Amino acid sequence: MSQVPLTKPETLQADIAAAAAYLRTADGGQVKSLYSVGFCFGGALSYLQAASGLGYAGVIGFYGWPSGLKRWPDRPKPVDAVPRYTCAVQSIFGGADEGIPPADVEGFDAACRKANVKHDMKVYPGAPHSFFDRKYTEFADASADAWKRVQAFVSGK
Repeated sequence: MSQVPLTKPETLQADIAAAAAYLRTADGGQVKSLYSVGFCFGGALSYLQAASGLGYAGVIGFYGWPSGLKRWPDRPKPVDAVPRYTCAVQSIFGGADEGIPPADVEGFDAACRKANVKHDMKVYPGAPHSFFDRKYTEFADASADAWKRVQAFVSGK
């Protein structure tokens, strides 16, 4: 987290655009369907990719801050960009995440519904922030289910 305040939205987006372009080249694998996935700060960035114009097949956010990071209110907020989303969105949240209030999760879900964005959202009751990456063993069932949901989302099922 010490590096987050050093980032700038425009340089992050330039790096992401360069990576997406590379993945579409022969050297990058010539991907046909590009997905973005991120966790926490990266989850919020992943949501913003749905409005980036980079032609994603879908974006996935694990406990991405839909209303932005409270410490940096000047950063883009995924919920504000929802009307410009051009791909499907998958959201995975912990129900016991102290940093992302249920009202923010519900507001993001409502914004996606209002904008007719295909949106798969799952909240795991009792699971904290970072349950999938940092606390996998403690929340193995939720983590396994979340991974199955990601696989189904990417495969279009």
